[in-house]
Amino acid sequence: MKKTSNSKIFSNYILVIVSTTVVIFFLSSFLVIILNSEKIINDLKERIPVVAFLKENITTIEFTQFEKKLKINEKVKSFDFITNDVAAENLSKDIGEDFLEFLGYNPLLDSFDIFFYSEYINSFNIDEIVKQLENEDFIIEVTYDAPLIFLINSNFEKLKRITIILGCLFMIISLILINNTIRLSLYSNRLNIKTMQLVGAKKSFIMWPVIKNQIVFVIVASIISSLIILLILYYFSNNIFEINIYQIRSSLIISFSASLLFSLLISFISTTLITNRFLNSKIDKLY
Repeated sequence: MKKTSNSKIFSNYILVIVSTTVVIFFLSSFLVIILNSEKIINDLKERIPVVAFLKENITTIEFTQFEKKLKINEKVKSFDFITNDVAAENLSKDIGEDFLEFLGYNPLLDSFDIFFYSEYINSFNIDEIVKQLENEDFIIEVTYDAPLIFLINSNFEKLKRITIILGCLFMIISLILINNTIRLSLYSNRLNIKTMQLVGAKKSFIMWPVIKNQIVFVIVASIISSLIILLILYYFSNNIFEINIYQIRSSLIISFSASLLFSLLISFISTTLITNRFLNSKIDKLY
């Protein structure tokens, strides 16, 4: 019987830790996204290339001078020179077949993929940049993803407002979930809590171990959640897109700390209220 009781208590502890970990994970993730929303948008902008296609008969001097212009241009973050052979290889991978065998020649041109700093990625600046590039005699055409740039710039403020609203809603949901998890956890111990009161134990003596357990559960859940988020960021950085964890460390610390403090506060209040309710109830109402 005792073994069964201990097993049930252990299962309740695991349930509390897992549930709290899930809540803190999503809460911390949301805070990280909110705090880094502008940086995420700026990084996305800076990954949109302006592609300048070069004439076939461009001279070495023209090519070298153009590279120098790009290097000293304060608006340019980086650039890549793409030969027509590399472009053909990339296109073949994208379409899943070697179109060169079908055509018998390579119709693609050498080009520069030019990436600009985020503050210059808007319709006005991009149009001005394109006009400057098109004035070069050795450039045939300049292209960029205009719809994507318009979509990002026009919806950024709207996205921030929606994110804040969703964040508030998620905090309310987190509050409810943590409270319900603690309620279920303490419900199985309600008779033990009441029995201690009946034998003369003070409220503070009864409540402190319960509150201490919940604090430990929240801290453990917060550590597990933080490790999971760091592992996900590390995976994204190595496999999907580059994330400099060192640059966002302050937002991570704020997010993890805020989630921990919020969870501790809710756990403390919920544990206190629920335990008090059991202590103030009559013994027959606890069955």
